[in-house]
Amino acid sequence: MEVLAKESDRWLRQAEYDLKVAEWNLEGGFHGPACFWAQQAAAKALRAFLFLNKEDARETRSVVELLERAITYEEGFKDFVSSSGRLDIYYKTARFPDAIPGGIPAEVITERDAREAIRVTGDMVRMVEETRKNYLPETL
Repeated sequence: MEVLAKESDRWLRQAEYDLKVAEWNLEGGFHGPACFWAQQAAAKALRAFLFLNKEDARETRSVVELLERAITYEEGFKDFVSSSGRLDIYYKTARFPDAIPGGIPAEVITERDAREAIRVTGDMVRMVEETRKNYLPETL
């Protein structure tokens, strides 16, 4: 379990960092990148949680898929079901012009989109942080 706990810690620390990157982009007015980094943070936080349950989930970066698996261990993650699909949309649409017909992410993704993505992701990261406490000894 110690190896998985350490791997969980690594993924959670990166998720926390990615969330800060999302917030930084929001402050700079870069709404598309803020949404992309929020999606990345959410996916990494969920992987951190899954490591605690002996799952690697290496084959996916989808928040929806990771969340479905996390719910099997902790029902509290159900609160994120309705917002998780929106986060996954940003994986491509926040970066690639051909993902948005007739526009580009920089012109279509709004400040409101970014704020919501960061809010949801922040809540998800905090839930993983809190839930980890139930899995790990105090010494870790």
